[in-house]
Amino acid sequence: MRPGQEVIFMSSGLPVSLCMIARNEEHWIASCIQSVQHLVREIVVVDTGSTDRTKEVAAQSGARVFTFHWCDDFAAARNYSLSKATGDWILVLDADEILAPVKLEEFARLLDAPDVEGYFVKIRSYLGYGEGMAEDQVVRLFRNKPAYRFAGAIHEQVAGAIKKHNAGGGLAFSDLLIYHFGYLDRHLQLKNKHQRNICVIKKALDDKPDDPFLLYSLGIEHLQCGEIKKGIEQLEKALVFMRGNEGYFRDLLLTLCLGLFRTGQRDRLTFLLDGALSMLPADPDLHLLKGLLALYDGRCDTAIEELRFALIAGAQILPPYHIHALLGDSYNLLGQYGEAEDEYFHALLLAPHMLYPLTQILGLKQRGRGRLQWQSLSRFASPSRKKALYKELCKLGELPLAMVLALLILVEPSNSRNCRELIETCREYQFMMEQYLASRPGQEPLGNYLLTCASGMLLYAGAVQRNLECGLFSFVQGLLRLASSALELVVMGLCPSWSPALLNSLTFGERIDLDAKGAHRQSGPAETVHTKRIPVVPLAPGDHGSRS
Repeated sequence: MRPGQEVIFMSSGLPVSLCMIARNEEHWIASCIQSVQHLVREIVVVDTGSTDRTKEVAAQSGARVFTFHWCDDFAAARNYSLSKATGDWILVLDADEILAPVKLEEFARLLDAPDVEGYFVKIRSYLGYGEGMAEDQVVRLFRNKPAYRFAGAIHEQVAGAIKKHNAGGGLAFSDLLIYHFGYLDRHLQLKNKHQRNICVIKKALDDKPDDPFLLYSLGIEHLQCGEIKKGIEQLEKALVFMRGNEGYFRDLLLTLCLGLFRTGQRDRLTFLLDGALSMLPADPDLHLLKGLLALYDGRCDTAIEELRFALIAGAQILPPYHIHALLGDSYNLLGQYGEAEDEYFHALLLAPHMLYPLTQILGLKQRGRGRLQWQSLSRFASPSRKKALYKELCKLGELPLAMVLALLILVEPSNSRNCRELIETCREYQFMMEQYLASRPGQEPLGNYLLTCASGMLLYAGAVQRNLECGLFSFVQGLLRLASSALELVVMGLCPSWSPALLNSLTFGERIDLDAKGAHRQSGPAETVHTKRIPVVPLAPGDHGSRS
């Protein structure tokens, strides 16, 4: 410790300094500090130009606060924070991160390993509106030594310095977990992070115009801004200067393939995929992209083969339920309707909120190709989940599909035990039918019959609630028969005709996420890669597939 230097010590006896750089993080920084206060002896916060209360909140949380003039260089700011640390170990966090709970004794054991100079820590980044996530492994806990300093104006890394001074070793993996909220859409928009990063990268490229990692990083930022063509251009430039052994090489290939797919450049995508698979023949995500391309070209047999391989091998860029839905489309287009229905139902079980597979199962029934019984189909989700779904569909004006979900609650025999719920669902179905008919003149004959069915179902539900008996007639069975009949008529007479269309939109309401995993597998200038997201234009609200 330098003479005259005032140090604020935390309650922990562990010789660890938390080092942070921050700018306009008043809403996040206190939570970040609180997550590690029991583990560290000292908190160092370097402010790079806040105009809010970041410095004040940090000081109130027990931090030593310093000011650093921002020079478009994250490594320089990060290293300034390290220069102020007095602990034997350094823990690095960003203000929009928190450390998952860890016991003091478990954390202390990490510091006692004599042969370890630094630890990889898993970072779980939440994406979009919180519906997606990606995970990276990054060195965030390491010994406080002058030789261990960050490098890189953007996506700065310290792993390279540690390896350099330990003959390529010195690093180990930990069970520590950091939650990162900086990629949530509201946070990105508030801080305009992408434009800030683009400025930093372009400045660094003035000195190193052929640096593949900088070109790659610039491409990613353009993609995240929705500037797909600019992103592709930078990724292709980066590829020219790469050797193929960089830690981010695979991620660049995948991201470039996705960009070409997104912009419909199928010939270039085919050429790139063939080259990528010659180097990475077992890569599940490359096979997934090959399957998507085959499906797009109508080569459904090849699509099934590639998608099945990707599913079994654990592809990451699309979730399993989405791949099952794509397999369903492939079988559907081939005329293998039983296999298609199985895949759609599997997708529906994995993700009841994804209604596309449900519409395709209904589409098969409309064409006389479905074999799944209504009662079996109804079990894809709990009654409460189906109720929540049909209420959301009502808000979107999707009344026919909402009525299907309500009727799927009523056709399941086990639901007859909850009489109150049964009556409520009957009333809501009746109200939906009245709304639909009021907005669709010309549907009177079928509509009047369905309204009569709705009244009958409500009557039967009331009889079930009062435990009424009528000789050989079962009110429960009467309700089930009416609901099944109404369900058949709603699907055949009121619903639009559904046919495969998932590939045209790729998804409704989702993004394709590239989760940068395992950058430690290969040596290169980057120890990890930040999350990459290529936006996909969703279907309009309420659209669930091709309609005729």
